[in-house]
Amino acid sequence: MDTEGMVAVPRRAVVRWRAAMALLSLGLGTSVAGLGWDFVVHEILHEVQESIYAPPHMTIFAGIGVAGLGFLVALFGTRLGVTASPA
Repeated sequence: MDTEGMVAVPRRAVVRWRAAMALLSLGLGTSVAGLGWDFVVHEILHEVQESIYAPPHMTIFAGIGVAGLGFLVALFGTRLGVTASPA
């Protein structure tokens, strides 16, 4: 196997990256489920419960929050403990 151009990555960075991707995926899935639920409530059932605190809306916002947390973990978590090597 040719290892030219390969970079060694600390295991902790890989674990943090996987956690970030899991949070992003969970947040995206939750938001998509909330959007589907909101579509059913408004377009199929024709319920006019238009409130920011309606359960489908809260599901969408929770998913956005979880995805945002995953983004922050990806942004800062993979940078922790990584130091530049001396030139």
